[in-house]
Amino acid sequence: MTVLVVEDDPSIGKVIEDAFKAAGRRVRLSTTGEEGLDLASGSHFDAIVLDVLLPVYSGFEVCQRLREQGITTPILMLTCRDHNEDVVRGLRLGADEYMTKPFSTVLLTARIDALIRRANGFANMAPIRCGEIVLNPTSRRVTLRNDDVELTAREFDLLHYFIQNAGRAVTRQTLLANVWGDDDHHTLNVVDVYVSYLRRKLSPGETGSYVRTVRGYGYIFSPPG
Repeated sequence: MTVLVVEDDPSIGKVIEDAFKAAGRRVRLSTTGEEGLDLASGSHFDAIVLDVLLPVYSGFEVCQRLREQGITTPILMLTCRDHNEDVVRGLRLGADEYMTKPFSTVLLTARIDALIRRANGFANMAPIRCGEIVLNPTSRRVTLRNDDVELTAREFDLLHYFIQNAGRAVTRQTLLANVWGDDDHHTLNVVDVYVSYLRRKLSPGETGSYVRTVRGYGYIFSPPG
């Protein structure tokens, strides 16, 4: 298991590298956004730790370019600020997780492990169908009317949970706990952001939506119509 760490501060990079190595993970370090983008584009990594403030390309730019290339490797972004707009911007560009500096290396390694488990933890399961959507937990492929739907790791996990609970109204807190696994660290706004992503990708240009809002409660997932 190999983690790419893109961090321009050598001391922080060394701390992260030592923490992952102590946990039995291989680490590749990069100090610029340009180099990090090249590495992530040309090699396989199980996860990426991406600082926001980087030389050449910012972490936001790197994340966006990777997602535009169709690379779905789980990304955890590191930021010095915890303003909601920065967090939401990173999530909208395709990041799966975020942490603010200073951070606990124990928590960092645990969150990376959780992202990797969610990305690879549905092996040997049969494809499941809901309406015209087919989700394959083994290949992590999603099709809509036989056309591929490109999802980030977090979007896939959210859709998987929705389909498993199709027809049931679920609260935002339930989604946060089961998909993000940390309902104390994240805000309910994160759930709303990702639900809006799924709506756009599963119902492009259509009036019907697989995800409907239950006012004052949460969401319900079912085929439109």
